[in-house]
Amino acid sequence: MKKIQCRILLATAFLSIACFGCVKENREPHDPIVKLAFEPVMHAQVRSTANSETPDAAQETNTFGVSAWYLDEGTSWSNGADQAQTLLTSSRLVQNGNFWYPESGIDWPSKRYSVSCIGFSPFEAIDACTPTEGVVFREVDTSTDPGDLRYTEPQTNLSKSQNGGIITLPMIPALCEVDFRVRSSIGYEQTKVYVRSIALDGLSLKGDFHSLPEPAWTTTGITESLNFFEGDLQVSYEPQRIGQTRRLIPQKLKGMILVEYEYEAPSEERLHQAETELVIERNLEAGRQYTITLAVSPSGVEIITETPSQNE
Repeated sequence: MKKIQCRILLATAFLSIACFGCVKENREPHDPIVKLAFEPVMHAQVRSTANSETPDAAQETNTFGVSAWYLDEGTSWSNGADQAQTLLTSSRLVQNGNFWYPESGIDWPSKRYSVSCIGFSPFEAIDACTPTEGVVFREVDTSTDPGDLRYTEPQTNLSKSQNGGIITLPMIPALCEVDFRVRSSIGYEQTKVYVRSIALDGLSLKGDFHSLPEPAWTTTGITESLNFFEGDLQVSYEPQRIGQTRRLIPQKLKGMILVEYEYEAPSEERLHQAETELVIERNLEAGRQYTITLAVSPSGVEIITETPSQNE
């Protein structure tokens, strides 16, 4: 009797498993397997002067990463982000042809789910990427080049039936850029003037960043000096670029430009000059490149006012 009951139970269990398999197979008969793919798009910097050149940084190789989550199709990211299940956690993207794929080679989830994601660059700079804080860069130090730190806003409620399953990642700059140009002053065109160094004092160089709920930087509160040029450049009346383009934390700058230069006396002797009280006030905004043009002469250094313009 016990043997008969055991056989009945085994047969029932087998039938249940077989039926479960049938239900699962019939639930999504037209749900194709699609590779999860991304297309990072680098937003152009907005130049602060019409004649600014493209910075050297634009030529560098970028690395990308992404975090992704999925929700039931009927639940939107705006009111259900706290219910989202993790699909990718700060995953490196690798390029294959025109698109970028998670290193793990993951596919889109079932069509019953929507996907939301946040991208960032460079991959090596990330500290965290979460639904609450977004992209997090910690202990950023711009006294050396921190890299072209970028993030995306949340790309939400996406379906694999859209755009062939390819998710666009519009990368937004988290930093700003500053460079210098120099020229001679009116009335001193025939005087030989040589710039020896340029530095910017009063900068917040270290801080932390998060992109959500709003992009924001928190700095240490300590201001420092940053060198832009050391060398020996003879100025001309036409403005010429001098030194490095530096990436900086966006901030309200109230500082000093420090310039050391020499001019040639009638005896052909070079006379040393130093400008240490040239005040500059600028609201340095993320995603902008600021070019500061200086007119240098034996009588001193002045900042040439520029009209900001967009030059993408």
